[in-house]
Amino acid sequence: MTYSLNQSKKNFKCLKNPCLWIGLLFLAACDSGDIYPKEYTHDAGITVEATFVFENPNVFPNDYPLIFGVFNDEQPTPLTSVRIIKPKNNNPVNVSIENISAEATSIRLCLTNLGRQPVFVLFEMKIDKNNTDNIVIPESKIDLMTYDRIQKLIFEQYTCVACHQGTVGAGNLLLTAERSYNDLVNKASHKFPNKNRVSPFEINNSFLLDVVTDNTLELTQPHTSFITRNDDFTLLEEWIKNGAK
Repeated sequence: MTYSLNQSKKNFKCLKNPCLWIGLLFLAACDSGDIYPKEYTHDAGITVEATFVFENPNVFPNDYPLIFGVFNDEQPTPLTSVRIIKPKNNNPVNVSIENISAEATSIRLCLTNLGRQPVFVLFEMKIDKNNTDNIVIPESKIDLMTYDRIQKLIFEQYTCVACHQGTVGAGNLLLTAERSYNDLVNKASHKFPNKNRVSPFEINNSFLLDVVTDNTLELTQPHTSFITRNDDFTLLEEWIKNGAK
């Protein structure tokens, strides 16, 4: 699958009036100076090309647009981007963007919200301002099912960390980036100690899934309305099914 975007679109018009042609020729004959500027700056930027192979395609995003774009670090949205759809048979995806703006400072493969603002970055490369050659990114494997994605898009995006932070956290559970994994995987639930918060490979024996799906649980605060995107439910389930690594 190949994606390409050309930013440079120019229209050229020709003079069709013969009288105008004659006038121009007369002026050129009378003028001994240069008729072209001494310097000409080409306004076309470099091209970036990349090839990606997506691992764990069962959690390929649907609710979040997946884009390949060029960014200026001082702006929240891409200068130019191409949206990537799920490839058939997990084939490599070839993508390119032509005529990159001189304002671009980085290249990213990322998930965005509907406002085109990145919410999770899968790949990033800084652009060398001194480089004048086209950029070719070698084939790169992109793991779509990382724990960092769970941390960013579930625990942080849905503000779970607001209650599960500090020295103890609600329910003796910390969901901050440096503590969440160790507090979840193979750790007994504080309220229901006969069940682990996350049991690798066992979605029916993982209390974390019960908390976000079961309305009958007697909790201080219901959690079933916290996660609002199917992508995030799927990510959490598939992560546990595949060993919660």
